[in-house]
Amino acid sequence: MKHLVPILRVSFFILTFCIFCAACRPTEDHPSVSLVSKDGKAVAVVIRGSFVENSDITNQLTVRLINPSERHPVLGDFRKEGREVIFEPVVPFTKGLRYEILLNDTLLSEIEIPRGDSAPALQAIYPTQDTLPENLLKMYFEFSEPMVEGGSLSHLTLIQNDRDTLRGAFLDLQPELWNTDGTVLTIWLDPGRIKRDLIPNKQLGNPLKDGDRYTLYVDKSWTSKSGVSLSERYSKTFVVTKRDEQSPDVLTWKVLTPPPDSKQAMEIQFPQALDYFLLTECIAILHSDGDPVPGTVKVTGEERMFRFVPEQVWTKGRYALQVESRLEDLAGNNLNRPFDRNIEKENDVPQQKIFTREFEIQ
Repeated sequence: MKHLVPILRVSFFILTFCIFCAACRPTEDHPSVSLVSKDGKAVAVVIRGSFVENSDITNQLTVRLINPSERHPVLGDFRKEGREVIFEPVVPFTKGLRYEILLNDTLLSEIEIPRGDSAPALQAIYPTQDTLPENLLKMYFEFSEPMVEGGSLSHLTLIQNDRDTLRGAFLDLQPELWNTDGTVLTIWLDPGRIKRDLIPNKQLGNPLKDGDRYTLYVDKSWTSKSGVSLSERYSKTFVVTKRDEQSPDVLTWKVLTPPPDSKQAMEIQFPQALDYFLLTECIAILHSDGDPVPGTVKVTGEERMFRFVPEQVWTKGRYALQVESRLEDLAGNNLNRPFDRNIEKENDVPQQKIFTREFEIQ
């Protein structure tokens, strides 16, 4: 009996080890997730597993950004290739942030985008053109990765005519206006100084002056959330022209239609620059039956050109532009009314939510 006890202990250990190994052994039902990188950016995620064989799998998967308080769906396209599903976000995944992948609301996997050792970059300042109206309302700063929030104005310096440092031109909003990724900041010029009937305008005048030249400096001390400073000091130089007091008019837009049976871009040329980010949100292309045409949008030509590339080839027929009235120009004039207006005189003026313009492909 004494010799039997060690044997039983060894047998029990072997049995336990085998059960543990069987539990840990990957199965075809266990998802495999990997990132696809291009030019230092995470541009896609590849999902593998036996569940991929489901013919409707692309409609059952969701990718969401993980925030402490809520989850935000990530816009992009799923496509199935063999036993893989590839998800390509409209905007590359953001370094340092975490995302979750769900199958019918069931968590499949979580991924964290590597921060990398490279310094963050200021990718664009909008508007991009170098001639801006005196009543410019806001500017956007787009970074390559999430930046530290709060105190952003301390990193901005505005110089007038190469000699005078302007103070108080920008509105110090708290909390600051960042997108959910923490990569795009909206800075407003002080609206109280732009509206001519308000006391700040009468006492201090407009922040920008017609005919003057300005340089906006972005200090390299601005750090990302991973604690790395900008790679360099950035600047944008522009000249200021007269005030823009007219609302954009969809009837003045030039619509360039593509040939049928092609995937060529449909283009809209604007007589004036419009708000970059609102352009990406406020214009939809519809079939004659009202269904949206799926595709991708790109704003070019210093915010004077809207390009729409469809997912499927164009077919002959009638289409429509559907434009939300909140679309603005650089001075904050939307499709319904100018920004600098007398509100009391407009109480009885009806406001449209949607503006429509038809076009035909033939």
